[in-house]
Amino acid sequence: MYMVKAKMFQRIADLYQPAIQLTKGIILILDLDGKIIGFNEFLESATGYSYSELRQKNWFDLLLPEKEKGSAKRYFRRFILRGKSPMSIVTRIITRTGEERSIEWHYKPLEDDASGVVIGLLAIGQDVSERVEQQKQLLNERNQLIERNKELICLYSMAKIVGQNKPLPQMLESIAAIIPPAFQYPAITTAIIRLDQHSYGGRDTALAGPTLTEKLVIQKIPRGNMEVIYSAPKKGHKAIKTPFLDEERALLRTIAHHLSLAIEKKEALDIKAEIENQLRHSDRLAKIGQLTAGVAHELNEPLGNILGFAQLSLKGNDLPEQVYSDLDNIIKAALHAREVIKKLMFFSHQTPPRETLVNLNRLIEDGIYLFESRCAKNGIIVTKKLCQDLPAIKADISQLQQVFTNLVVNALQAMPKEGKLCIETSFDEDHVYLRVQDSGIGMTQETLKQIFLPFFTTKDIKQGTGLGLSVVHGIVKSHGGSIDVESRIGHGACFRIKFPLRRLSPEEKDES
Repeated sequence: MYMVKAKMFQRIADLYQPAIQLTKGIILILDLDGKIIGFNEFLESATGYSYSELRQKNWFDLLLPEKEKGSAKRYFRRFILRGKSPMSIVTRIITRTGEERSIEWHYKPLEDDASGVVIGLLAIGQDVSERVEQQKQLLNERNQLIERNKELICLYSMAKIVGQNKPLPQMLESIAAIIPPAFQYPAITTAIIRLDQHSYGGRDTALAGPTLTEKLVIQKIPRGNMEVIYSAPKKGHKAIKTPFLDEERALLRTIAHHLSLAIEKKEALDIKAEIENQLRHSDRLAKIGQLTAGVAHELNEPLGNILGFAQLSLKGNDLPEQVYSDLDNIIKAALHAREVIKKLMFFSHQTPPRETLVNLNRLIEDGIYLFESRCAKNGIIVTKKLCQDLPAIKADISQLQQVFTNLVVNALQAMPKEGKLCIETSFDEDHVYLRVQDSGIGMTQETLKQIFLPFFTTKDIKQGTGLGLSVVHGIVKSHGGSIDVESRIGHGACFRIKFPLRRLSPEEKDES
């Protein structure tokens, strides 16, 4: 049998001898087991093995990479010998010196002339290592261009988002959403931006894959970070060997830098807008104050005359009952008008405060006593959180009583049926704080912008003049303090007042 096969391969060798001599490629003849039956000198030069080292050796065992031997043998038997594989393939071989080379093979199954049964394989190979290496390099460059293009798209999208002047939380959410597509594996990538204890972007706390982090440093102060996280590989999936490229690390560093600058700029613009708004508001209040002061002075004298003559007339004898009633109504109206003028004088800072040491806790205890029955009647629960050892402040006690009274009255009017009223005091090294919070109907943002304007009111005309909060504002400002308010429809309102902590001199203590 061996002699038959040998003669058969010899006939085949004789048949293809002209082609073997003319071609400069590798000629290789294998039997059904992959044993090397015939070859030319180019196989020796390509592999570094001698004729004797190649002759009758198994092609797969001798020349293929260890990890590919088994699969290559199976493919050879199932597809190549049966003619079910492409007639041209590229395989890797390992030379005698351990060098890896790529060979492109064109092959033809060899058949027995008599039976037509496949008895071996004729393959012609060409060393294409250089071409394969160039293709790998081109593919690598293409992939790098794709990655760089993704990064440029990310940076461009970020610039567009920053330029849209969105609110800061919305801006950070949008930027977190555009980061994953710029990385190698966007499907398993999550980006999270953390700023001042708030997180934006991914919310999955179970993320446990590789993580890339960059700090957010704003005006030289670390205020958060940016994280790109890969999801943990699913069961049965291979772990990612090199999750983050150097270019991706540089990209996240660039994004963090530009985002820090954008946050700094946005916060500066917000502060500028707030200051400009406060200046406009203060200027408007100042002009209104000047106007109201002039009006109050002009009205004070004729109003005093009206009140004086009405009271004098009321002392007359033998006047009709109707005249007495009318004079009484005139006096009541004049007194009411005088109260309005007094409030205008407070608002316009025309009434100088007489400053003494005032303990806010005591003022609150005395003041809330007047409203206890009304609160109980309307089902309003009053909670007092008064700070112990609260230092006294330098203030006009009558004016502070008016501030507290106006705030409580406003709160009660916002809670016509049931509710909660919380009064709280606190202090630090430089200030004493008063907080009055209710659970009433709340206010819109438009209303909040106007509540300190004189004569602005949302109540019925018979329920108020719209001077209460403007007077509160004027008194607080005249004491060097500040007042702010937070409110939402259906969530009540919270007024916060800050007074400077100033001490009386020994002379002023003696006077008080």
